[in-house]
This record gives sequence, C-alpha cells and structure tokens, in this order.
Amino acid sequence: MKQRRTIVITMGDPKGIGPEVIVKALASDEIRKLADGFTFLVVGSSKALSEAARIAKADCQPAILKMPEIPSAESNNIFLYEPVPADKSHSGLDYILSGIEAMSAKAAALVTAPVSKNAIRKSGCDFIGHTELLAQKTLSRKVTMMFTAPKLIVSLVTRHIAYKKVLLYLTTERILNTIEQTDEGLRKYLGIAQPRIAVCGLNPHSGEGRAFGNEESRIVEPAIKLANEKKINCSGPFPADSIFHRAIKGEFDAVVALYHDQGLIPIKTMAFNKAVQVTLGLPFIRTSPAHGAAYDIAGKGIANPASMIEAIKLAAAMASQSGSLFGNN
Repeated sequence: MKQRRTIVITMGDPKGIGPEVIVKALASDEIRKLADGFTFLVVGSSKALSEAARIAKADCQPAILKMPEIPSAESNNIFLYEPVPADKSHSGLDYILSGIEAMSAKAAALVTAPVSKNAIRKSGCDFIGHTELLAQKTLSRKVTMMFTAPKLIVSLVTRHIAYKKVLLYLTTERILNTIEQTDEGLRKYLGIAQPRIAVCGLNPHSGEGRAFGNEESRIVEPAIKLANEKKINCSGPFPADSIFHRAIKGEFDAVVALYHDQGLIPIKTMAFNKAVQVTLGLPFIRTSPAHGAAYDIAGKGIANPASMIEAIKLAAAMASQSGSLFGNN
C-alpha cells in the first residue's frame, strides 16, 4: 500500500461547530478522494465528534489513538486522539497544544477548527488567536495570515489588534515581511512562478497625494521599493476601495492589506463559505476555515462544512506541492 502522510485536524471549541464541520468534511466525497495519499488525525473530544456525526448523519468512525502520534495506516484513514477527557476541555486550547505536539512527529499539515478567544481567555490563557499561539509555541518570529478564496488571495500586515493601534504596528519592516512571505507562499505552495502582488494604501484614495495623510509615502512606498529591489513583483500603494476588484479580474495574484478588516471584508463578502486561512512563516503547513465557532447554530446539524473541506484540500495540496515535513518547509 502506498505510504500515506497525515493531516492533523484540531477540533477547536467542542461546543462550537468544529466537531460538525469536521465530520461532514471527512465524510464528504471531496475529502474521501484524498484517502490514497493522506490519513487524518483528529485531535479533540470523542464524545463531541460522535454526537456531531449522529446529528449530521455523517459516516465518520475514527480509530482511537492513545498518543498524538502519526498513525500506521492500514484499512482505516481517520483517527482520533483525545488529550483530555471531554468534561475537562471547555475551550479547545488543549487540542491546539496537542496538535502542535503531533506536528512535531512529522505530520504533513495542521488544520485547525475555530475556537472562541473569549472562552480560552476565561480559562486563564492570555490568548489573542490561533496564529499568535502557534507562532509563540514554534518560536516563529514572523508570521503572515494569508486568506485564499476563488479568484482572490489576501495577506494581512496587522492582525488581531484594535484599530486605534494599527498605526503603532504598521511599519515598513512589517509590510516588507508580509510582501516577502506572501511571495514565497505563492511560489512554494500555490505553484505561482512569478507572483504579482498589489499593496493597499491606508487612507481613502491611498492618501490622495498626502491630502488625507502621509502614511503611504512614509511607510508603505519604502516597503514596496525594498521588495522590488529583492526582485519581488509588487506595486502600489493602491486605493483599497478598488484594488480588490482588479485582483478578482486577474490583474494581480494577491493583495497585501494593511489591517484585518481591510482584507477580510472583500474575502468574506465574495466567498464566505469557501475562504481558507493559511499561516505563513511557521515550520509547518497550517490552514483553517475562515469562520468562527458559531455557537448559535452549534448542535443543530446545519453548519456548512465547505470552508473546512477547502481548508483540508488546500493543506493536502500545499503538502503535495512542497513535499515538506515539519522543520523542512
């Protein structure tokens, strides 16, 4: 039998829609088609997974593992590792940490279901988000959140910070790093040989010749110039109200947005159920669906698994494109 690589899937908050979208995704024809090349190790609550499968009427029966190891796949290609009893994990934090541990055993990729930042903070962890925790635990100094959707790819310079703090964090160095990591990610994982990257301006009309601010000339333009000197094909800064349309039409392969909502609004407006987040700069491949825990519909069997399906498919495609394992990508 062909040796299969493992994709680790962390459940996220067991009280959210994570368990449901996972079982629906693993039972889907799209993910079943990946069985020849990959096994799937779910890290989470066996009780939550079983209940989600029952409610969703999904055929998902994982083999149980006692350690977060890379399974020896034979007939089964879905496995479950439960790091703590179901009644002891209320936020999904344990699943994230065990997922990182599993990645150190040379899995091909990590896919993370959504958690609630508030729920994890209430458990005593100073938690900003998945991306920040993964960066901290893997000692990754520079990471970039990149979102993919049909016809649009967007990377963010700043992430989960208050809008009033954006200017404090927005530096030429951070913009340049985002451009560089986006360029590398497009080449390495998405097979785009010569990426064309557009960079957003910060102010309306990209400052209108400094009429609305000088951040474009003072911070953004120097980053673009430095990137060009490194032979990266990027241009801008462009007004954010029109550049995404140009990218969707095919003029650019990706857009670098300067703050969270500047980039996420166009992505989620055009592809809410298909968008996937990719974290660049980690020592392994990580993707996730671009939605939250959705407590309001959890347990009702109506959660849409499309974004989770896309996240798993993209993780598999990236792993196949790079051929890399932990510590070598």
